[in-house]
Amino acid sequence: HWGHALQHVDFDRRVATFTSSSDPTAVLSQGSAGSNTDAPATTTTTTTTTTTTVNYELLIGADGAGSKVRQLMQEALAGMKVDAKYSSSTTYKTYHGLPLRQGSEEPIPGFASHAPAQFIYNFNVKGMPTLVMWRQEDGTASGMLTRARSYDAQELRTKISSAYPQIPKEWVESIVAQTCDTSGQPPSPFGKLMSTSRLDGPRCVLLGDAGHPMTSTLAQGCNLALESVRVFAQSLDSVSGDLDRAPAAFTNARLEDVHAMQTIEYMQILSSNAPGATANALERMSAKATMLGSALLTRGLHKLMPSSFPAPVYLLDGLRDARVPYRRVLETMRMHAAALITLAAALLTGAANQAVYLAAEMS
Repeated sequence: HWGHALQHVDFDRRVATFTSSSDPTAVLSQGSAGSNTDAPATTTTTTTTTTTTVNYELLIGADGAGSKVRQLMQEALAGMKVDAKYSSSTTYKTYHGLPLRQGSEEPIPGFASHAPAQFIYNFNVKGMPTLVMWRQEDGTASGMLTRARSYDAQELRTKISSAYPQIPKEWVESIVAQTCDTSGQPPSPFGKLMSTSRLDGPRCVLLGDAGHPMTSTLAQGCNLALESVRVFAQSLDSVSGDLDRAPAAFTNARLEDVHAMQTIEYMQILSSNAPGATANALERMSAKATMLGSALLTRGLHKLMPSSFPAPVYLLDGLRDARVPYRRVLETMRMHAAALITLAAALLTGAANQAVYLAAEMS
């Protein structure tokens, strides 16, 4: 029901109530009959609100991160919990089509030889706008501009050029032109990360950001939403289209993977010291150990055995491969971190034992 605001859902009777408002209408009045004709005219604005009730067989909440369906489910369903993990205060603007011509400047050595989406390049200087970019299939570069205090073209051009002199001047001009346009479009927020204890209610399911709000930190929100639609279709098939059983079947099939991806994103938020995160020191240390441990181990294995470990950063490769469930990506990253920590502990223990042995020998 486009243009209608959901107000209430009776989950037992399967009735949804919507309201819609007409466009404001201006009415010009010249005063009542018999009054002085020189009296000034008055204008009143009227708006008509219409209430509509709809009987439904299945209610699909796909109304975004601020989902009214999710709110009403939480109010009506005992035990349903929603955990607001993180809300980003950072905004961004995107840019596309940065050309890479033969023999032209490279932002980093070897950029032209890297495969599309093989790396994410982060240009970050404290107090300056941050640039994140990646190579596209057509050979150009796209990315996002964050932490810009102003979108004044001259100021932004000066800051990017001084902070990142390795970025080609042609790229700087294109980034400035695309992000400092005069269309009045505000920067986009990175969003919020919210975890729900279930994705279903009686004849009701939550899809996309309504069920699993994400930030743009790892750019998985759209992928997660599309995959949820596919899993819901599979859940319908698994119960032969039974609309009473399908919602619960969807939660059982999907929730673990959703939570795994949200955990990965939250660890990335904590490990990058993103503003607004309110985790304790132990949570931050655990997140950094997992993210950094996995990255270091896979990068090292890639250098030692590139044919056996073609991906230099497992996280990026795992997220790109739709065949790999998010829960497996999380399990593998934790295994990588545990292996690296175990190896480091063994080396430290060996070094300590060697030091004790040498000290005993010398005495």
